[in-house]
Amino acid sequence: MRAKLLQRRFLCTNTNQQQWKDWSIKQVTKSNFKESLSELKTHIQNSDFIAISSKKTGVISSSPCNKVLPFLDTPEISYLQSKDAAERFQLLQFVVCPFTLTQSTGSTTKVVAHPYNFHLFPRDELNLGMPQYTFSCQTSQLTALANEGFDFNVCVYDGISYLSRVQESLTKGRHANPSSGYSVNSSSTPSVADEIFTKRIKTRVMHWRDACVTKSKSNGSEDKENPAEALISSLRKLILGAELYGSRPCMSIDVCNERQVQLVVKMSRELFDDLVPLVVPDKGRGVPKAVRVVLTSSKEDKNLLERELQDLEDEQNRKTRGFREVIDAISASQKPIVASNCLNELTFLHSKFLGPLPQSFNEFTCSLRMAFPHILDVNTLLKEISSLRNANNLLALVDMEIPHEGQ
Repeated sequence: MRAKLLQRRFLCTNTNQQQWKDWSIKQVTKSNFKESLSELKTHIQNSDFIAISSKKTGVISSSPCNKVLPFLDTPEISYLQSKDAAERFQLLQFVVCPFTLTQSTGSTTKVVAHPYNFHLFPRDELNLGMPQYTFSCQTSQLTALANEGFDFNVCVYDGISYLSRVQESLTKGRHANPSSGYSVNSSSTPSVADEIFTKRIKTRVMHWRDACVTKSKSNGSEDKENPAEALISSLRKLILGAELYGSRPCMSIDVCNERQVQLVVKMSRELFDDLVPLVVPDKGRGVPKAVRVVLTSSKEDKNLLERELQDLEDEQNRKTRGFREVIDAISASQKPIVASNCLNELTFLHSKFLGPLPQSFNEFTCSLRMAFPHILDVNTLLKEISSLRNANNLLALVDMEIPHEGQ
């Protein structure tokens, strides 16, 4: 226990907590991510633009192979350097700051900022065996972070995990929780094998359902079964394969392929108003292994079960996406994104939250534009706008307000 405490103290610094009190920025970790996300989404929707920045385990490599002559310093070369860094290093913090422009006294425009500092650390949150994260660290960068008061302890133990969009698509079907949201392709023409399979499953489900309904009625009319009826009920349950999903009767139907899943789900939805089909995934293979048919007692009970399943799925998706929900919210808002050294920031963003980086700069810009159509680089703005060319402190040029205190 003492060794563990010493380890935790080794990973943190005393100055960092004091800095948090001094900064007017909300610190977000796993423990307060859910409520902070809801608050941030409101600020994003009400904002005029959003600034982003990040802390990383390394920057663009200074090795000789990455040093190029001035006449070779093209956008393509710069992209390849940033791509190399994004694929090798890891994000540890990601700052998101929605800005709102409001009219102040006279002709002055006030800028209202809502900064959030998210602490990140990639891990296999759902114990799915994927992805396996590996990344490099530059000692100079870690030293600089430590000198700034960076709390590695918070990062490792309470950092928010995430999956990129591509990684999430690869985990579909690996979740242990059954899902009712299964789409059925009704345009395909059933084959003879399909009709035989459907008829057999329909007969089996009807016998099971009728037995459950009869059992429910008999329980309502008699307080206690006699031994013979109890034996018959147990045998019927054993033969029909009856189970329970919570307190509701259910039956599992083994399937061999996606087509059989579609047939069972379609049959259950079309022929029975009181049945809810749940697709049960095979966690090891990532494909459906069975369809669990759940019997509800009424229309209200069916609606309640479907809401429970939807809440369960939403919670599962939240855990799967993790911090990427923030990136998805920014993308969905279509608000302008502002950053310093945009190429470096956005290659990291694309690599960690969207998917693998394309090979060429043009492919990268096309892919990025689909998620973030409006991007502004602060360094470019300072060069292009004459009144800002000699500015070395942007905060001195604007009337800034930060409403909430850091937490």
